[in-house]
Amino acid sequence: MAVLLACSFVFAAEPVATYDAVDFTFQPTLARYDAMGQSGLALMNRNDSYYSNPAALAKKGFGLSIPTVGITFYNLQKLVADEQVPELVKGAMEGDQDSITNLAYKVLSNLGSGYNTVAKVDLGLGLKLGVVGLGTNVQLKIHALNDGTSVASQKLIPELNVAQSLALGLKFVDTDVISLSAGVAGHFVYKAYFKEIGANDAIDLMNSDDMMNTLLWETAIMGGYAIPVDVGVTLGLFQDQLTIAATANNINGTYKMKSFTSAGDLVNSLSEGTLEAPDGHTANESTEFEVKTPWSLNFGVAFAPEVPVLNPVVTADLIDMYALVQSMVDDFDSFRWSDLLLHLNAGAEINLFNIISARAGVNRGFMSVGAGIWLPFAQVDASYGWQEFGVELGDKPVDAVTIKFNLGYDKH
Repeated sequence: MAVLLACSFVFAAEPVATYDAVDFTFQPTLARYDAMGQSGLALMNRNDSYYSNPAALAKKGFGLSIPTVGITFYNLQKLVADEQVPELVKGAMEGDQDSITNLAYKVLSNLGSGYNTVAKVDLGLGLKLGVVGLGTNVQLKIHALNDGTSVASQKLIPELNVAQSLALGLKFVDTDVISLSAGVAGHFVYKAYFKEIGANDAIDLMNSDDMMNTLLWETAIMGGYAIPVDVGVTLGLFQDQLTIAATANNINGTYKMKSFTSAGDLVNSLSEGTLEAPDGHTANESTEFEVKTPWSLNFGVAFAPEVPVLNPVVTADLIDMYALVQSMVDDFDSFRWSDLLLHLNAGAEINLFNIISARAGVNRGFMSVGAGIWLPFAQVDASYGWQEFGVELGDKPVDAVTIKFNLGYDKH
């Protein structure tokens, strides 16, 4: 939530230089990973490994995504439980404007107080040749922040990420008994946040013929870049039936940001004269600042025994162990071994004939499920699960469903 609160602060042109961010690290949506309780660092798909464990790129083979498309909707349970929603969805699909507006109000009313997310859309391209991987990702995400209790006080904050990745994976030891792989991935990430838009204003804007012009020239935005790095090491035992991994993620995750009067001014700052400003438009002076995002140290283990037909996989990850150790150093007396469970994610997967997959997992005590189907040159993955959006565990569980389609080829 800190990053979203700070977003308003920066647009107010206060002289801020640096502040810590909680929800600013870019992460493409990984449906398989989410379905398995956000675990699986020791056995990642190659095209999913760029932002998790790039050591997976050391595996022999070819990987291609042209493209990957993913859509995630949040707070789905409340929407499905509403008896009026099916009729509104039917009307919206038929183009009825009243149905579209009423459905939008339903979605916004389910967000509640505090921080939430409405939806996100992911687009990606990936190519793995030999030991080198290239990837491009675009993600649009709509945050929600409400300091009151009604839809009228709800604010929406659209976020756009564009990232280019270059990754390398090498296998240093490769025997039937033991294998050792390492990988590194560097990312150039450009991130942009629009200034918060009131919920009622957003609905009016959605119904307006002037929406694009309003977003382009009349809505303030902040944008900037970071060059984070992910590093991973994987140890394989017994013909890789048992794998152990360690990763350091989001190293050098500091964003160099600037505020802009409008998105059009941001575009023109990147490429001068690209867009012609409307008559009377004045660009205010930009404010420069930094956003520091934390790095994380993670460990994972996976067991994938050779069982014909079923091809099972069991995974378990210890996430963000550096933060746990740091909290122990700061106040060791308050540490309890049960705190370790808050950093433990686990999951399981059955791959029937390596064509149809069924998945389940647990993430900080929240359950998740998913499925996938592997076709010769395409795959479809789906996941559904809960995650914590509050300050403390149990404050604000939010459910999310993801559908992801990949045209190409990639197999773990």
